Amino acid sequence: MKKNLLAHNQTYTNRWLVTYADFITLLLAVFMVMYALSQMDINNFREFSDSIENVFNLPDRENIPEKTRINKNHLSKVFHTTKTQVSFSIINTSSQKTPVNELRQKLSGIESDLKQETAGFENIKSIFKEKLNNVEGISITRQPRGLVIRLSNRILFDSGSDIIRKESVMMLDKLAEILKTISNPIRIEGHTDNLPIKTSKFPSNWELSTARATNIIKYLIKKHDFSPGKLSAVGYGEYMPVVNNNSKEGRATNRRVDIVVLSKSSKIFNP
Repeated sequence: MKKNLLAHNQTYTNRWLVTYADFITLLLAVFMVMYALSQMDINNFREFSDSIENVFNLPDRENIPEKTRINKNHLSKVFHTTKTQVSFSIINTSSQKTPVNELRQKLSGIESDLKQETAGFENIKSIFKEKLNNVEGISITRQPRGLVIRLSNRILFDSGSDIIRKESVMMLDKLAEILKTISNPIRIEGHTDNLPIKTSKFPSNWELSTARATNIIKYLIKKHDFSPGKLSAVGYGEYMPVVNNNSKEGRATNRRVDIVVLSKSSKIFNP
């Protein structure tokens, strides 16, 4: 009758645990030795080597053949510890005084210019309010990028159009009279709401917002002889809203044109 190898008692079937435990113990010892070797320098390694020889009763080094002896120079290279050296040198600061002083003078000059510009913007703001006499749909605010004159689209353009309304020409003329006296660069920014548009002329709100800003620039150049280098046009489409587009009133607020009198620090806040 064939023997059933699985029919042995419990003592027989668990013998593999003895071998497995021995293997784990040896493996642990190997890793401990490897860790110890990685943490010691050459002197500690020699002490460790002597301890191993004593434990395992190894022959003296004098009796070991030359080829099997440990090469001390090689060990020195392998177990050479990293040495950190700190050196101090006297820094000659006399050569750095001039750039630092120049930087201080420039910063002082910028600060002075910004103060003057802020005062000038406040004066211009009051002039705008006086000339426009609180026209509905126009707001003027001071921002880090400059003085922002915000015009509602219902004043300037019909829905989906980039043609300036005749009723808005007089108001633009009043703005142009003041803007022409300002030496700062001026940027015209077109904005729309998030309702999509797709016509043969305007495939998206990008084109519509840019066309509106560009047409205002063309008007200022043609009618009021503005320098083209002083003006720039930007179309943001629906991607720079000032309020939420969830309501009809919010969308009406976001449909706008911003005339921005750029400050001298505008490059810090805008590319």
